[in-house]
Amino acid sequence: MFSEIQTFIESQLSSGNFSFSTALFLALGGLFAGLLPCVYPLYPITAGILKTRVAKHKWSHPLVYYFGLALMYAIFGLIAGVSGGVFNSFLRFPETQLVLAILLFILGLSVAEFLYFPFFSGDLKNSVNVNYANTFFLGMGAGLLSSPCVGPVVVSILVQLINYQTEGFKIIPILFTSFKMFLFGMGLGIPFLMIGVFGLSLPKSGKWMKYIQWALAILIFYFSYTYLEKAFDLWGLEKGLSTKVFLLWTVALTFLYLQIKEGTTTEKMKQSLYQIVSITALLIIFLFLNLSLWKQNFGNGISNGNSSNQVLKEEHGNLVWYRNESDVMTLAKDKNMPIFIDFYADWCTNCKEFQKLTLTNKEWNETFHKDVILWKVYDTDPIFESFVSNPDYPELKIGLPFFLILSPEGKRLYKSNDYLDTKGMISAIRNFYNNTK
Repeated sequence: MFSEIQTFIESQLSSGNFSFSTALFLALGGLFAGLLPCVYPLYPITAGILKTRVAKHKWSHPLVYYFGLALMYAIFGLIAGVSGGVFNSFLRFPETQLVLAILLFILGLSVAEFLYFPFFSGDLKNSVNVNYANTFFLGMGAGLLSSPCVGPVVVSILVQLINYQTEGFKIIPILFTSFKMFLFGMGLGIPFLMIGVFGLSLPKSGKWMKYIQWALAILIFYFSYTYLEKAFDLWGLEKGLSTKVFLLWTVALTFLYLQIKEGTTTEKMKQSLYQIVSITALLIIFLFLNLSLWKQNFGNGISNGNSSNQVLKEEHGNLVWYRNESDVMTLAKDKNMPIFIDFYADWCTNCKEFQKLTLTNKEWNETFHKDVILWKVYDTDPIFESFVSNPDYPELKIGLPFFLILSPEGKRLYKSNDYLDTKGMISAIRNFYNNTK
């Protein structure tokens, strides 16, 4: 029953038709995406932005903020249409995760009242800070900050867009999909709207409010750390290094802040941030120059020594992933086994999660170990572009992960970008063997 419901929802999202049920599922999908833990840090930020704006305009400013957030997703649809899904991949780059980590850290300082941003406060004495355009653009900013978290949820919507584009650039399908993304954004923005309208009526005096502010700030700092951890993981750096860097950065910032004796809290924190950014930039330049010198002195020798040893397979635990198409096709035909293709990239978080699951999920591991020929295709492999240009696989133009199961003759048995679809993958493999008996 659940699989039938899931199939119906996916067909509604990716079809070229539009109905009330399509709009409902898009909005519900956005609402559920808005409840993901990585969106939580934006809720106290939203409360801080709207807390004084609703004093005289209980509904108007929250509604403007809400539509700004939803419009940001409509813009994502337009950008994805023009760029062929490149923007969706951009949101998953480690550099993007690093920028978001820094933004959230700064916003955490603001919630803890170590920094003051006039456009957040909405001081009613200053009409510049409470105009609707300002609120609208802040809502768009909330949509931008939430996008990497909910990005995987909207892939099925963008697949429809790429399907249209295989027949050439057409503005009407792009606008239609942009509208679908807008509906998704409206669903995602419902908690933000409720916070703006109903969530700010508690008393604002007393020490307990300070404790709540600090609790919210700590939550935002935690999610800032998770984005930093994700960036380091995507770069393939040592596990635990992100924790050390985050703690060192925080301790250094605290030390610099305490050393400054004069000025307001905000002025002292701004000076501390300027100093630590300057120190960090100098360290990065120093490391970059040393790395360049190391490559000049030793890089060529290492490269030449390994050039003749082409890697044809990778071993992860008890699983062997082949890297050469001819080896894969030969083995599949000789053993009459289906081919499982994992399209992989170092910047793809869910690709790495899937790789872990193939070893920890017992059913997956047994099936992959015994019943299929495994083929890993990196986004840097020449053959990757051949799959991208194939009109049967528009999902690859949106981003990764993506998975294919082929028969030994190359006939498609399964495709999906859902790295958690254990049931679908194993079912496709078992159906192959049932049909060949």
